[in-house]
Amino acid sequence: MTAPPTPAAPLVSFHTHTDLSLCGRADMTIEAAVATAAELGYHTVGFCDHIHVAHITDRPSHARRLAEYRRWRDQRIGHDQPNGQDQVAELPRLLVGGEFEVQAKGEMVECDEILALCEYVVVAPNHYQLDWIASTSGTCADVASHELDHIETAVSWPHTDIVAHPFAGTIRDEGHEPNGMWQAADKGRVRALLDQALERGVALEIQPKLWYQPDRAGQVTELFDWWLDLGGRVAPGSDAHTLSSLHQWAECYPEVVERFALTAEKMWWPTAT
Repeated sequence: MTAPPTPAAPLVSFHTHTDLSLCGRADMTIEAAVATAAELGYHTVGFCDHIHVAHITDRPSHARRLAEYRRWRDQRIGHDQPNGQDQVAELPRLLVGGEFEVQAKGEMVECDEILALCEYVVVAPNHYQLDWIASTSGTCADVASHELDHIETAVSWPHTDIVAHPFAGTIRDEGHEPNGMWQAADKGRVRALLDQALERGVALEIQPKLWYQPDRAGQVTELFDWWLDLGGRVAPGSDAHTLSSLHQWAECYPEVVERFALTAEKMWWPTAT
């Protein structure tokens, strides 16, 4: 296995799913995920299971599971753990949050009952593969503009801490790959949205598609170069739905750290949990 990253850029995943997500594997329980993360030397694992529209996600049941996760975490690991690179515990620090989604321009899928239990909030602007998420067609420029509409919605939502996989979601039509969308995007508008995100303290997620699918999405790394140059914070996330994905993220993480000269100071950390 690849050597773990230096303590200056601890191994984290702020985007991790359990079997609570409909697309999570049955063996991806919080207990198994934590055990795997501890074995691999993760510093922090944030769980953010999907919150879909009400007829898909059983909101009361989801809220009960989040409360159970927090109790389980507090009983086994303790709540008052330090932020950043100072943690020395063998088990990873655990956060319990949620992955909400932009449904359309200016419209969020949200639930106050679940928000009240989330210690941090991830927002996906581009779950276009789902029937209830507004998609579009046309040129790459048209699709990129639609993506920016959704990113703007995510950045503007007052609960957003992290924008998940910008420009690296699932597009329904062939030819609208992330690389092409990024090339066609209005860079002036991108810069304005980055300025807005920086002002609001919102982080952008660096995630596996940039590394696992470079021919499809690798050029989006330029977005993160811009973001880091502005002083923005990044939130590394495995987007793991399986235990093997936690292994894969740990293996490619040193390359991520090297590519962006990543340090703990450049990473997003929760201000309070």
